[in-house]
Amino acid sequence: MKTYKAAGLVILIFVAGFLGGVVVTRSFYRHLVQYYVAHPGVTQTNIQISFEMRLNRRLDLNPRQREEVRRILKDTRKKMLEVREEFQPKLNTVSLEARTNIYSVLKPDQQDRFAEFLEENRPFLPLREVPPARQTNAPPAAGQKLEK
Repeated sequence: MKTYKAAGLVILIFVAGFLGGVVVTRSFYRHLVQYYVAHPGVTQTNIQISFEMRLNRRLDLNPRQREEVRRILKDTRKKMLEVREEFQPKLNTVSLEARTNIYSVLKPDQQDRFAEFLEENRPFLPLREVPPARQTNAPPAAGQKLEK
């Protein structure tokens, strides 16, 4: 009987440790993502530095090459930003159209949940506008005129 209690205690400790690790890890990464979403400049800088460091280690660049690669990457980021600024309005239009189309096929309660979903995921979605005013598929109430 004592061996069963000891084995049960070991299993309980293992499970508690595992669950504690999951909770702490999830909390840490949730906080990290929230920080990076709230501070996009820091995020972008960290990504750039990390990329340059990995490239330097992989290619074993000398100081002159490192500076040249940094300059090339900086110029490339600038050019990509210009292209992104040129095409972003078109991308926003396509994204808004997709959201509007999705919104139009949903039932009223689903529309509310979709609006909540968009709001909750706002930092991760490319378009910042909310969907159009709530549309229902229900016929107008008695005495209410149908708008055209």
